[in-house]
Amino acid sequence: MKSTFSKALAMCALFGCATSTYAVPILQVGAPAGVGDAGLYADLDSSSSSPTESDTAITSGSQILVGGAYKNGVLLIGGQYNGPEGTGLSWDAALQAQFGGLLSDYAVFNGKGAILVASVPDGAVGSLTVDGENPFFTLTTSLFPNKHDPVKTGISDFLFFDIKDFAQNSPAVPNFADETAGSPNSLGEIKNLLIATSGFQWIHFDVMALATYKQKDNATGLLKTDLVFNPGSKDVTWNGVPEPATPLLLGLGLVGLLMARRARSK
Repeated sequence: MKSTFSKALAMCALFGCATSTYAVPILQVGAPAGVGDAGLYADLDSSSSSPTESDTAITSGSQILVGGAYKNGVLLIGGQYNGPEGTGLSWDAALQAQFGGLLSDYAVFNGKGAILVASVPDGAVGSLTVDGENPFFTLTTSLFPNKHDPVKTGISDFLFFDIKDFAQNSPAVPNFADETAGSPNSLGEIKNLLIATSGFQWIHFDVMALATYKQKDNATGLLKTDLVFNPGSKDVTWNGVPEPATPLLLGLGLVGLLMARRARSK
């Protein structure tokens, strides 16, 4: 369970924080509704067993949705900001601050926008493309800030995809989890990404990005930059299991063929 975000929500409820602040997270991953889902987006599964995970949306389709919602004072959600307001942290500096290690360990992320992280079964052989693109980097170690199942070293291997920066002039982004409407402070973009895969039993998707703000960090002289990621249950798992309608249609087709054969034999 992604306990950090749950605790934040509990504290917010305790001290009476404005609910609109948490209505739409900065980053979230979801999927279009499938058979049996209510509303526009794939429903959450309170306990997925393949992989073991709590509170994830489940899909077997070929599309996933990644939403980026801008809050007040945010200049960019995506990669490193370098513009008229100044310069923000680079990917390697942000990751070093989060995980330690050498800047050279994370240099492969520089120049990228928001990053889609795909967790796949540890040691499994398979392929995955996102919008026709292969991962720009693969790793056996988790670099995602929130180590929820299955985003853990030894359980999964990790594929990284550059999905570019999020626009901030699109319509308000809704909350995928409870389907509440977006508000004026959640203007952003929903990226509709096409996935194609083979060989993997399941794939778990998360997203991380740099959020750069207008104010400067006194210590570095650079614009304040946070490493942000999808919190709580705002992720999605592709499990490769046919939607409920598919086996039913196959069964009906087989019954039809058997009846046709019997009719011809008579």
